[in-house]
Parts: sequence; structure tokens; C-alpha cells
Amino acid sequence: MNKFYYSVLAGMAIGIAGICNLASGGIIGAALFAFALSAIVCSKWILFTGRAGFFTNAKEFLDLALILLYNAIGVALAVYLSDAFVKLGENALRIVEIRKAAGLGVFMPSILTGFIMTVSVKCAREKQWIPLVLGIPTFVMCGFPHCVADIAYYCMAKDYPWSVWLMSVAGNLVGCNLPTLLRKFEKAENT
Repeated sequence: MNKFYYSVLAGMAIGIAGICNLASGGIIGAALFAFALSAIVCSKWILFTGRAGFFTNAKEFLDLALILLYNAIGVALAVYLSDAFVKLGENALRIVEIRKAAGLGVFMPSILTGFIMTVSVKCAREKQWIPLVLGIPTFVMCGFPHCVADIAYYCMAKDYPWSVWLMSVAGNLVGCNLPTLLRKFEKAENT
């Protein structure tokens, strides 16, 4: 039950951040997006991209799918409770159209988001907050896809390009694990 509860709360925080980003726009919207990940890390809520780079076994890997589902529920709750789809639907549609135009090409920039997320979370867990405070606005300003945040845009636009979204999930997952893979390569070279 805790996994459901904490994952839904994390999704709600990301949903609120997506709404804030669209309502404010620019650097202000991107900077305010960092609220979500700060709240998630401090409260020990469960976010797919906050966990994807830290799983240690097959069971934890399979749990990621449930976490992603629960995050999606939280995002949708935030969007529909706030009525943001009425006010911000056109703004969200612009982002969705960009994602759809990229098609399967969203995979590569999604890797960058995952990389930024894992570095930000790892540093925040060690009480080093600057990478989080700067990293989250970085991926938002660059327009890199975040599989959980994009659900907010899809809900607000009422357009759900599932194949594009799945590519962003895959890209985020790969990017979240890049720091771990790089450390393993470094250890292998040093032995």
C-alpha cells in the first residue's frame, strides 16, 4: 500500500510541476518544476525516474512498471483536479505535437533526461541539492521528454501518443542507468 500511496503522491507532484511549467513558461516554469523533485526526494516518495537508476535485482526492475502506473495515476489526478486541461490544453498540445513530430526520435533526448534525473537524485540523497535545482530546469528548458511529466501534457492536451510515450519510457530508463553503467566500465578498466 505504501508503494501505491508514495508513487501516486510523486505523480501528483510531477503533475503540479507540469501545470506550473505550462502556466508560467520559460525559465520561471522550468525552475518551479524543481519543486516536484525536491518534494519527492525530501518526502521519500517514489518516482519512476527517481528509482530507475538504482534497482538492484529483477523484482525491483519489475516493480518499476507498477511505480510508473501509479505515477501516471497521480499525474492524471493533479491535472483533472486542477482543471488544467481546460486552461492549458493549447499550451500542452504544442508540447505533444513536438513529441509526436519527433516520433521514435524521442528516445535519444529521453536518455539525457534519465541521466539528469539519476545524477540529481543521487546528489540530493547525499544532501547536495545544486544538481537537482539546476538539473531539473535544464531538461525542462531543453525540452527533453520525461515519461512521467509528459503524461501531464498528454492529459491536458487530451492526446495520447502511446508509442512515442513508450519510447520516452525506454529512453529515460536507459539514461537513468548510464551513471551505473559508466561506473561498471570504469571498474572493469581499473582491474
